Amino acid sequence: MDTDDALASLQRASQLCCLCYWRRDSATGQQKRSRWLLLYGCVVLLLSVGYLLYGLLDASRNVEANGVGSETTHIGHTVDSIQLVGIRVAHATALLEELWQWQAQSQFVAQLRQIDLDFINLLQLDVNNGQLRRQMGRRALYMLSGYVVSQGFILFTKIMSLDIKFMVYWLSYLLPLLVCGLRYFQIYTVILIVQQRLELLLSMLDSLQLHEALPEKPYICNTINEKLDMETQAAACMQRLLAARKLYQSLWMLVALLNRCYGLSMLVNLGNDFLSITSNCYWIFLNFRQFAASPYDFMQIVGSALWTAPHLSNVLILALLCERVSYFTTRLALSLHHIRADLQNDAHNALITQFSLQLLHQRLHFSAAGFFDVNCTLLYTIVGATTTYLIILIQFHMSESSLNSDS
Repeated sequence: MDTDDALASLQRASQLCCLCYWRRDSATGQQKRSRWLLLYGCVVLLLSVGYLLYGLLDASRNVEANGVGSETTHIGHTVDSIQLVGIRVAHATALLEELWQWQAQSQFVAQLRQIDLDFINLLQLDVNNGQLRRQMGRRALYMLSGYVVSQGFILFTKIMSLDIKFMVYWLSYLLPLLVCGLRYFQIYTVILIVQQRLELLLSMLDSLQLHEALPEKPYICNTINEKLDMETQAAACMQRLLAARKLYQSLWMLVALLNRCYGLSMLVNLGNDFLSITSNCYWIFLNFRQFAASPYDFMQIVGSALWTAPHLSNVLILALLCERVSYFTTRLALSLHHIRADLQNDAHNALITQFSLQLLHQRLHFSAAGFFDVNCTLLYTIVGATTTYLIILIQFHMSESSLNSDS
């Protein structure tokens, strides 16, 4: 099974959501851009941008939000508007990036195929795309289950309160949310593709230690055949190290193409997740202040927490995946230096030194359009920024409440 067969179901879902404009030619088996899919994507992008501008310029919504009602109701409308605008911007950005980065996507596919061929031709190793398909299916099931549980509970809460206006808001929010979730799943999948090949490269380096040359025997005990066998094993080890160095170079270039293909989507989606997490945490704080120990208030708080869960899980999974793949550079360097080398062989020492310098200077990293690296430090940054903004918002709210009570 090749990579295209393993990703066939994801490609069909992406075509439906305008996140893939490639189709597989049944005659040649190659991926080609479809004009009909391009036309479909351009129409959906124009509709998405138009609906976004309409939501921003609709004066009637602003009048409704500033009409008669409590302060908490006004803040609730503001929180809903922020989340709706954020998810629409993320949706439009994902569609635009898919149209814009088509050349980088074509280079990514070609580079991935060449890497798989190099694994077969240089190392006699075959990539297990069936395992990738199974992992992708499990992750898709977990993500879809999380979205269904969170959005289903929120919808049930609002049905219990007979809030018809929220139904319209929920429907207009749900479609961009699912498309952005699919964009996240695309990013997860391509990162898993890189990780699978890095694991294969690491296992190959570890296997070289199993075929180390034994220490030299006394010359009187060495036969010509033993000498030739040892030299053949050393030459084979050299060839595999050269192939590993070439493959790591190709994988480093593949990660660079991945950043070009999905960097803008990562930036905007992570920014939208940060806004959603912060606004929902602030809304939960306001609900706790007016908590009356009623089932409806409890369901409102739980619903807000579940609304935040998909955004929080997307950030967490993306950061952990990027951190794990980035750490493969260190693991490869450690495995490389565990290989026993002949100190008197200049070729062996030069190759290991050059490979070590390559691992030092060509470290794998995932970037959100060059603004910041995506790794576990991003979680610390988001938690710190969310806490800071929550403290500021709570202070403004409490000072405004005290001024209103004094007046």
